[in-house]
Amino acid sequence: MASKMVMCDPCSRLNKSSEGIKYCTDCEDALCTYCTALHSAVKILASHHLVGVYVTAGNTFKIKKDCNDHEGMCLEFYCSDHECLICRTCIANTHRTCGKIQPIDVAAKGCRSSAMVEDITKEITSLLNATKELVVDRQENKTRVGKIKAKVLKEIAKFRQDINDHLNQLERKLISEVDFIEKTMCEKACNDLCEADKTQNDIRDMWQRVDFFTKHGSESQLFIHLNTVKPDVSKLAQSFQDLMPCLESNDMDFEATDLISVIKSFGSVKIKSSSCTVAYQPPKHMQAQTQEILQVPSKFDLEKKVKIPAGRITCMVVTQDNKLILCNDEIVKNNLSLWTETGQHLKSCTADGRAFGIAIVPETDEAVVTFNNINNIQFISLTNLTPGRRIDIEAPNTLGVAVIRDNVYVGSSNGTVSIINRINGKCLKTLTIGRSHITSIIPFIDDTDERLYSCEYDGGNLVSCIKLDGTRLISFAVNGPMTVALDTEKNSYVTGYNSNDLHRISPDGKVDGIILKKSDGLNKPLAVAFNKTYNKLYISNAGARNVMIFNCK
Repeated sequence: MASKMVMCDPCSRLNKSSEGIKYCTDCEDALCTYCTALHSAVKILASHHLVGVYVTAGNTFKIKKDCNDHEGMCLEFYCSDHECLICRTCIANTHRTCGKIQPIDVAAKGCRSSAMVEDITKEITSLLNATKELVVDRQENKTRVGKIKAKVLKEIAKFRQDINDHLNQLERKLISEVDFIEKTMCEKACNDLCEADKTQNDIRDMWQRVDFFTKHGSESQLFIHLNTVKPDVSKLAQSFQDLMPCLESNDMDFEATDLISVIKSFGSVKIKSSSCTVAYQPPKHMQAQTQEILQVPSKFDLEKKVKIPAGRITCMVVTQDNKLILCNDEIVKNNLSLWTETGQHLKSCTADGRAFGIAIVPETDEAVVTFNNINNIQFISLTNLTPGRRIDIEAPNTLGVAVIRDNVYVGSSNGTVSIINRINGKCLKTLTIGRSHITSIIPFIDDTDERLYSCEYDGGNLVSCIKLDGTRLISFAVNGPMTVALDTEKNSYVTGYNSNDLHRISPDGKVDGIILKKSDGLNKPLAVAFNKTYNKLYISNAGARNVMIFNCK
């Protein structure tokens, strides 16, 4: 089959028809002989990369050059710290503290022979092979559907036959019962008849004698007989009177079981599914494991306790790849640590103060840290765990922290929450939500709801749910609440520092269940966090100087 002719794009825009012979991967245009020569002659276009149009096989290959975050801006640079392409606005907004930013042309040198090409090629090849297996598997599944119908119809017919056999058996049993009852009733009827005949004969005989002496005997004979028979008459009358209540007129009725109305359905046919047999495991260099998210854990099994050499862990957050970042506010050096989800230490860094709280900035590779000894917050690079810029806060002892879009919500020791713009560092508003230490703030944001969950230690000892403007929705008293975590159903998990327990509070604040206690190992619990799939729970203990890792089920 002849291949489809590719037309020259510049000529087509001028309403001319010319066959394309080259393809410019920079302009993303097919070029005819004339336009190819012009392309090479114009200085600004001379460096463009031209390939034979046959290489494209009639397909259009375009490269995305626009920044996702900033409309109208082109991707011109590469940030080695975050390993991502960025535009000029990205540099000004979110990459000001990054140490290595290069123009794409500089960063791309040697790309063709780099490991990235090999890795991505292997990834695509692996995906292609997996999709081929998937097509075969789905074709087999389609064929299997036709066979399933015949199998199910056969099972229905067998079930119907089983029902018929069972009904026949029940019918035979019921007929036997009828035969037995009929025999019993006949025997009793015969006995009653014999008794009635005997009584009738006795009375008839007595009547004949009285009648005889009345008609043919003397008065003396009649008088004697009547006095003689009188007790017998009374006796027969009493026997007859006693007999009547014992006699019954028997009948038989058939009371059918209401099977027709009870059996609403012959059965049901349900779709039975099993997992696809095609297995695909991404290469390790690009692996992002996808696990089932546990909705509401009902069981917590201790996996291990990880000892803290010094200090105490006041806050923990989990990164997108399920690593933990921990704050230690009692040590000066290496007060931020990065762990695996199983508690293995990876690296540490030193923030500028006693690190108390930490929150990840959404859709970035940054986190923000608070300090309980200085009035500022500091941004931390998650890529290499290095401290960055600081913002001064006009509030005593910054503690709990949360980030919603471009705003940082910072709790303090006087019951207030300062709302700071993370770009320019200005304080937009101050909310008063308590009287004492706001030790933890967790945001909950979805399409219909925006709210904050907070812990106030000392003061009111309240766990509160508030709107972003500070309006309190619900509150719940806990003995020394320190930190709060949420599950997918908006249940709050709160550490009770004074009561040595972990509370689970329902979204409406009406149900408070203690799910872990001192007997489970809690000793002055501080920080609490779930991993991204909610199958692991982490709790730090100030009293025991450890972090407990629980498997959630």
